[in-house]
Amino acid sequence: MAIQPLPLPVQTLYADLAQKLANPPSPPPGSISLKTVKGKKYLYVARIEGGKQKQASLGPADDPAVLERAAAIKREAGLARERRHTIAMLKRAGLQGPGTLAGPALEALARAGLFDNGLVLVGTVAFQIYPALLGYRLPETSLMTQDADFVAASASVSMAVERDESAIEDEVQRGSGLLSLLQRVDSTFRGAPQRGRAAFPSRFVSRSGFDVKLLTPVRKRAEPNPVPLAALGAGAIPFRYLEFLVEGSIKAVALYGSGVRLTVPRPARFAVHKLIVAHNREAGSVAKRQKDLRQASILFEVLDRAAPDEVGDALGDARRRGRKWQRAINASLRTLGIDR
Repeated sequence: MAIQPLPLPVQTLYADLAQKLANPPSPPPGSISLKTVKGKKYLYVARIEGGKQKQASLGPADDPAVLERAAAIKREAGLARERRHTIAMLKRAGLQGPGTLAGPALEALARAGLFDNGLVLVGTVAFQIYPALLGYRLPETSLMTQDADFVAASASVSMAVERDESAIEDEVQRGSGLLSLLQRVDSTFRGAPQRGRAAFPSRFVSRSGFDVKLLTPVRKRAEPNPVPLAALGAGAIPFRYLEFLVEGSIKAVALYGSGVRLTVPRPARFAVHKLIVAHNREAGSVAKRQKDLRQASILFEVLDRAAPDEVGDALGDARRRGRKWQRAINASLRTLGIDR
């Protein structure tokens, strides 16, 4: 598949979708119903989570505040239908959304406010979002993956769950943070064992094999591994070079459901980081190294057309960080036959 610009109407549709999601829906959309309980009327909200409908009470049907909240939820439901229609059009135009395993997980994390509070989507799932963001069709973005990687930009990553709604959000407050969120998507998610029994898990795996991993930049030599993220009841594995990857991260929309607003690295930084990671792979990781280089090469080619200055800025920033950075970047560029 050749790298080709998306038709202007498709680019405009995506830009409009991103604009509509610039401010996360509040409250989230849902369907409203009226129930009589012990002779009194109450309004309930229902939402689909993890393929199952979950319902919770908003309060008495004659309470003005409850009526106002129900009206807001109905308005958001109408807007969500419009966004789903837009996403269907974008997919018919050839853009990809996250897979059936990644999509619900991204949606759950976004609803909990994690992408607005320091979490950044990285890896292959982030790469799949770049075509819509850059306005180009890219090869290899349709490949499904069995994992989703996230970087906690700091150890203070936290959820921003609404506290004035029902048991849907209260579950997260009572549960074990990130694991509780993921189990609402798929009840088979479990925290993978860690080296230290007391350590928070940094990986969460479902019965189907879908793997969610948390990473974080190295900040000091004596840092614990994993780094505890107490607000999430989870840990994050520290890796070098991640501080460069997530610096200046940007907002994007994943084409799932009615649109998932999240945070991804700048494409130029993603590409340069892939050069570094490819060089530092272990000798046995040939397939992963090739994938790193391929993704970097694809992004360099499209960025040379879409935003040429960004590549030069990202390379310059990385090279100024030290000789190890320079050696890794230059070696990978030589492998790709790129002179920069």
